[in-house]
This record gives sequence, structure tokens and C-alpha cells, in this order.
Amino acid sequence: MRQAHHPRRVDSAGVVAGVDLGGTKVLVGLANLEGRILAKAEEPTEHGSDAPVLRQIPRMITSLLQQHRDLGPLLKAVVGVPSAVSPLTGLASLSPHLAIPADRPLAALLAKALPCPVVVENDVNLAAYAEATLGKGRNRDSLAFVAFGTGVGMGLVVGGRLFRGRHGRAGELGLLPLGANPHQMAPHARAGLFEDQVDSPAVRSLYGDGTVPVAEIFARAAAGDGQAATVIETLAKSASVGIASVQALLDPDLIVLGGGIGSQREFVNAVTRHLSVLLPFAAQIEATGIGPEAGMLGALMLGLNDLASTVILEQREAIQ
Repeated sequence: MRQAHHPRRVDSAGVVAGVDLGGTKVLVGLANLEGRILAKAEEPTEHGSDAPVLRQIPRMITSLLQQHRDLGPLLKAVVGVPSAVSPLTGLASLSPHLAIPADRPLAALLAKALPCPVVVENDVNLAAYAEATLGKGRNRDSLAFVAFGTGVGMGLVVGGRLFRGRHGRAGELGLLPLGANPHQMAPHARAGLFEDQVDSPAVRSLYGDGTVPVAEIFARAAAGDGQAATVIETLAKSASVGIASVQALLDPDLIVLGGGIGSQREFVNAVTRHLSVLLPFAAQIEATGIGPEAGMLGALMLGLNDLASTVILEQREAIQ
């Protein structure tokens, strides 16, 4: 299960909280029931063996609520995490970049410190939901959002709904068994055979002494550095194999690329160029237009839509 419940009826006033938990920062937003963002807060992620971030998130939400007490009660909190979250158990897994409990449902742990239902969702799923409801996926029946950055991940929205898969692992694109000998290489992968080719460490390893930040490599390429341009071309060629797999298997209306790498226009253009060699049909690829707050915005939108669904269900039950 994704959700831990507290008994509370949806009122005409109140707020929802949206949280984007990353390896370096936690971003929290509050929105009213009309979807207007009322307050935001950002802090560096607290790391530790006892998962202090699970105390940090409720504290940040509570602090915002205390600063804006006139907004009404907190009706729902949606938290995005860099993990696969099982719809059946609520357990998080496959989180190589952030140490969070894998043996206890995160929604239940967070709900102990909050006066409302809590939903925990994969962060890229939430970015995909934001893109589908607020960005370039509006009026599209299906959208795949692929984030290239520290790692790689994908969210899929079909018919206005997130597609999570049986165990919440839909979109674990980094695990694609690509390469000449995947059976031999997979047990030794850092994060996954595809992710090992396209994540930030892979990009850095291709340039200079391997310590130059990825953003700087892109900046140098734009300034005419030939080696940096070659690195981006190599990266895009590797990435296009994964994108071609997404298009061939799922055939979405649109694939949106995001993340620190994926949102770079020159990367998107290069991926599109290499993709045309791999597929006998055209695929529509675009860069995200939402920006770094996509996960938090998707969390807010999902919370608001969940509340709207609850109201509709209660109205139906009342009529019957």
C-alpha cells in the first residue's frame, strides 16, 4: 500500500503538502485546494544510519503549517522518494543514492508525525505526473518522462493515471540489460547496466581526470571545447538505446527528458538524432519545461487529485 490513513473528511478549506526528497535536498510545498502554491521550504537532506530524513520531512511540513495557520488543516501529504515504492506493501526498494528503510512502509512511518493521510511515491513518477498535468503532456493520452542525472529513471502516465507496475518498479530504466554480455556484467553493475552508461559518474569519467562536474562539461561544450562535445555525443548515443526501448515497448504519445542532464537542449537534440538510426519510425522527444521543482509540483497535483477523487466518491455514496 502507498498510503497510511488518518480519519479525516475533506473540508472546503485546507492545504496539501508536496515533498521532493533527493540525495542533496528536501523541497516542501503547500498548496490550497485550488492548486495555488502558498509556501515553499528547502533544506539540505539529513543523512544518517537511522534515517533522520524521516523526521526532517514532518518537521519541515509542520514548520510551514505553523507559519501559515490561517490556511486551514493539512488534508494530505505526498512525498516523492528516489526509490521504487510497492503499491502492495508500501515498501521502498532500489534506492542506491539514499539510505531509507526498506523493511517498513514509509507512508506509515511519516504519518505518525502528521495529522493526515500520507502517500509515498517514486520521485520520477511525480515528475512525470507534473509534466502530464501541468507541462508538455497536457492533452496527451500517454507520456513517458525520463530523468537523466545522478541516476536514470522513468515515469509513465497513461490516461491521466500513473502506471506503476505490480511492484512499483515500472520505469526502472537503469536496469535495462544492455551491452554485449549482460548476463556476465549485470552482477557487477554499480546501479544497473544502462544506468552505468548514462549517469553522472559515467559522464564525468569520460572527461579529463574524471572530476569535472557534469554541468561544467556541458558549459565547456557550449563554449567550443571539442572533448566536452564528444563526451555529450557519446552520452547521447548510449542514452538513445534506452529511449528507443521505451518507444518500441510502450509507444507513448510523447517522451519528455528531464533531470540535470536530460533537460539540456543539446543532449535532447543529440538523443533525437541517434534515435532516428535505431527506429524505423519517428518518435517525439522534448525537453521538460517545468524545471527542478517538477517532483514537488507533481506531489501537490497528485494530492489534490486524490482529494478530488475522495470527494466524488463520498458524494456518490451519499446519493446511494
